[in-house]
Amino acid sequence: MDSRSFSYLPGALLINVPEIDAQHADLFERLASLKISCIEHNAYMQEEADELFVTLVEHCETEGRLAREAGVDFRRHGEKHLAMLHGIRKRLDEMEHPEADVYGVIRYIEYWLERHIREEDTLLGKSLGASAFGGVVQAHAGMWLSQDGAC
Repeated sequence: MDSRSFSYLPGALLINVPEIDAQHADLFERLASLKISCIEHNAYMQEEADELFVTLVEHCETEGRLAREAGVDFRRHGEKHLAMLHGIRKRLDEMEHPEADVYGVIRYIEYWLERHIREEDTLLGKSLGASAFGGVVQAHAGMWLSQDGAC
């Protein structure tokens, strides 16, 4: 996450998976930076928007990787990511038209991200946490059972 901070990520959106929380914070900071840059230049900042999109794609890949590593079913969640990425890419591509509303796109991305974290990533965080706990139990089960079944 380089030098970015958690100052743009509302505390209610923390899911207690450090890698994902750091990426969420980075995404919100990039959104704020894009908005400020567009205001300062009174124009759509294509390069910054594309960097934001790449970061969003990488974030979706991270969530998928963590779910796979933990053995968590990610199909439905991944489908939502694909639909979102398609929708955002389409909206960003429409920015080349003079009547395009860049601030509307920024609000759309921010709203989608907040809603997705609340409705999907919170559950993913719990599943990843439960999976991690299950892995610890599994790893130590043999040791506990080898002690004459005494718990």
